[in-house]
Amino acid sequence: MITLVVIMLVFVATARISVVTAQSGRYSEALTAASVLGHTTLVRLKGLPCDSSDLESGWHQDPENPIEYGPGQYYRFWQVSAAAEGIRSDVHVAWDEGMRQEARNFGSFVELEQSGCPHISLSGIIR
Repeated sequence: MITLVVIMLVFVATARISVVTAQSGRYSEALTAASVLGHTTLVRLKGLPCDSSDLESGWHQDPENPIEYGPGQYYRFWQVSAAAEGIRSDVHVAWDEGMRQEARNFGSFVELEQSGCPHISLSGIIR
């Protein structure tokens, strides 16, 4: 009887570890995809002419939102502001994950932060 209980406990522990491993794998795929989307946006912004509307001060939403990429849908945004070194861009990429709030076209960084959905932020001086 004790052997059966021990075997059951080992089986339950193994099952839980498998579930956590699968969730971690999905999250890492989503995080990698978001990082790629964010980095490509920073590179694209660096290559734009100075008079581009995408480099105007303020919050920008990617017109292609939602973006189908890798394991899911992503929403890409960037905030352009003046900095001592030139023009600063903060790129944000948000996505849906399980029980958290759904990602959407947020109107500001504050709205994105308050949503609770997973997101990444990358910053760079682009001029």
